[in-house]
Amino acid sequence: MRKSVRIKISEYYLAKNGETIKSYGLGSCVGVAVWDPKKKIGALAHILLPASKNSAAAANSAKYAPGAVAVMMEELVEAGCEPRRLLAKMAGGANIFPRRFNSCAGEPGANLGRRNVLAARKALARKKIPLAAEEVGGETGRIIEFNPATGELRIYKSTGEVKII
Repeated sequence: MRKSVRIKISEYYLAKNGETIKSYGLGSCVGVAVWDPKKKIGALAHILLPASKNSAAAANSAKYAPGAVAVMMEELVEAGCEPRRLLAKMAGGANIFPRRFNSCAGEPGANLGRRNVLAARKALARKKIPLAAEEVGGETGRIIEFNPATGELRIYKSTGEVKII
């Protein structure tokens, strides 16, 4: 039986040996999966915020997009993955309460979910990790489950819809 590891907000996990990684409660948060398809090893981070003003504190933290991508890449390389083979998938970044908590939602960058998505894309691009697929935005929450052996990111939306990317 395959072991499923649950990660919480601001956490990440490196999965090997047939493990899957699951994360609940992705609203404005973003789940970023990075894996090596040849080695069948991957990691998943549940990113809370786009960035921190304290760059030293955020450098190796899964709480922020740049730190999460950097620490996952570092651990994947230490586990024997080739940086040039790494791929990424991403889900989340919803605008859960668009009218109530984003009174200036019409302004560019006001939406936290959108800012998280943009920060994650930028962090992946900086590390030259191609984004193979994404399912982001909207106004619904998500649960995600990543299988590094297949590269499959299964997304369970709060509407009942299930999507695989």
